[in-house]
Amino acid sequence: DVATVTHHTKSLPANIYFFLSALLLMGVIPLLIIKYFLKERIGDYGLRIGNWKTGLVSIAILFPVIAIAILLPAVYQQELKDFYPFYKGAGESVGSFLEFELWRGLLFYTAWEFLFRGFLLFGLRKFVGNGIAIMVQIIPSCLWHIGYPTGEILMSIPAGMMFGIIALRTKSIIWVWLLHWLIGMGLDVFIILSK
Repeated sequence: DVATVTHHTKSLPANIYFFLSALLLMGVIPLLIIKYFLKERIGDYGLRIGNWKTGLVSIAILFPVIAIAILLPAVYQQELKDFYPFYKGAGESVGSFLEFELWRGLLFYTAWEFLFRGFLLFGLRKFVGNGIAIMVQIIPSCLWHIGYPTGEILMSIPAGMMFGIIALRTKSIIWVWLLHWLIGMGLDVFIILSK
């Protein structure tokens, strides 16, 4: 399962390799399909600033709510504490934490959001409409979480819906990328501080 590829390791290079692989498979390949096979504009798939005011307001409202209502209580779930952070050396110093989170955000979350919210959501909406496109992109996103903590698998469904709505309202994946990255970092911070 995907979860075992990077977890329970103190090897930052192993994590970076995984993130680079994800960027290639989930980001670069769909990007090339859009550009050279579909011959469409990449901006139409959410790679643009879009409605930045809605994006910033969404993050400013949602991140604190998610941090307090979901992430903070999550530190009491042993399954999550055992699983995160991906890189077990992230808690050793501020520098190792920031280096890991930077690689994860720039490589993995970029690939993740481009595949699910960019390629799938924006690619499907013109054929099936916004509602069905949101539901369709949730399915593989949720399936990816198999092997992850149970609570995270379950939360991937409403999170996928929320991210899909934000992406469509902003016409961009940038804001959901940033929110997703902040949520991931927030969870890691709370877990590291709770140990």
